[in-house]
Amino acid sequence: MTIMKGAKGFKFRLFIFLLIVLIVVTALGIHHWEKETISPNNQTLNLHEYNQKCKLIIHSKQPKNTSVGKWIDNKITEVTNGSEITLKDWFAVYPHINRTSPPEGWNAYLIYWPEKFNLTLPCSIGGFTMALVGRKSGESFYQAALINETFPKHETECWDGGKGRWLELPPGKAYFAVQFIPTANTTWKLTVLTPTKTWTDFRDYHIFIETPIELNATCTCPIETLVKRFETSIKAQGFEETELWTTPGENDCFKPLSVKLYRRGDEYLYVEFAQVKGLDLVRVLMVLSEDEGVVKAYAKAFSAVGDEG
Repeated sequence: MTIMKGAKGFKFRLFIFLLIVLIVVTALGIHHWEKETISPNNQTLNLHEYNQKCKLIIHSKQPKNTSVGKWIDNKITEVTNGSEITLKDWFAVYPHINRTSPPEGWNAYLIYWPEKFNLTLPCSIGGFTMALVGRKSGESFYQAALINETFPKHETECWDGGKGRWLELPPGKAYFAVQFIPTANTTWKLTVLTPTKTWTDFRDYHIFIETPIELNATCTCPIETLVKRFETSIKAQGFEETELWTTPGENDCFKPLSVKLYRRGDEYLYVEFAQVKGLDLVRVLMVLSEDEGVVKAYAKAFSAVGDEG
């Protein structure tokens, strides 16, 4: 009987020991899984941030036959407590032409290319995207200003001079996009552009149906979380961050949040997040090309926080 009791006691203690080992191993495994899943590529996202899905929430009825999140014109207005502040973000591409003849050598294709390359930006309320093919050099123009629409009306140019930025654009193919992300649930006034054709050779600039709209919209996650997750998704597609040629700087309208250059084989991708001062709004610039020089030229031309600004 004593031997049997001792055997039973030994088996019971062995069972307890194995149970403790199993619990410890399981806990360590869960901790390791959380580290690997929540922090891919060494990104510092906590569990709450990781579980948040970044998406645009529109709290008001959208007008019929409009697509919020794609093309809009160059003005976006935030309405808060009776005041209205507008960001005017005007950019253009001009082929070199003889004024007595039609433009030649450039085509712009009105495609929402971020979807094609799995680079869709969450929470975008709209912007402008296109693919440009230039067989000759051209020029870019970019001018930005903040406008207080309430009396007395006042306009603040984003950088010294107030005449905009003119730069040379080299020949080549580039995918170009500017998009805007609302960071607070407030009212926005903007004009949705619906393309009437898929391309232009710059002979006709009247290629959109314009629909002014007013809506309440915001993003479901903080901008810091969105930036981290978007950068992670870029790297997951094989892009690697490479050295940036410039030092982003703050100006009267914009503050840099994240500015990075990526490379994947022969492809280069420039991504710039800039906070619009005085507005609950972030401007995002993306340029993609197989020519590093083309990416740099377009980024310099249309950056809100570049050293040219």
